[in-house]
Amino acid sequence: MSKRVSVVLSDDLAENLEKLATAERRSQSQMGAILIEEALRVRLPQKGNPSSSKQNKGAVAG
Repeated sequence: MSKRVSVVLSDDLAENLEKLATAERRSQSQMGAILIEEALRVRLPQKGNPSSSKQNKGAVAG
């Protein structure tokens, strides 16, 4: 199941998203989803990896 999320971006971020999406031949929505997924992988601790929870102290699980 997929959920929709709306975000408001500054003009600069929106322009960069559009450029990146165009360069990768993706929609802005697809590119946004990929970037969010990558950021969450970095910020959220991985199960079974105690060192990542120390690095990501204060991360919010969703």
